[in-house]
Amino acid sequence: MARKVEHIEQIDRYIGAKIQELRLAHGMSRQDLGGKIEVTHQQLQKYEIGTNRVSAGRLALIAKYLNTSVGSFYEGLDSTLKVVESDINPNQSQRMCIEVSRNFMKIKNQ
Repeated sequence: MARKVEHIEQIDRYIGAKIQELRLAHGMSRQDLGGKIEVTHQQLQKYEIGTNRVSAGRLALIAKYLNTSVGSFYEGLDSTLKVVESDINPNQSQRMCIEVSRNFMKIKNQ
């Protein structure tokens, strides 16, 4: 059985949080993105919370559908691949701002 390494698990959670942040910023549901990358919304949720590790190929697909580079998921990691604590998860107010902004864009009546 593989030994768990907290350092690696922290990076998995960091990348998952970046996926979620970009998905929300693009106004996509888990079902939308999951369908595009051919996984269930439950599997995508596991990627986002860091329970399951995202393969390199799947990460490339996610980057494609979120209009970003694979490298963008690693931004915020220092040269020793340690997570900068302030970058782990966007806080609730940031998520709410993204959601409000996305909803304003949907209003058709000016």
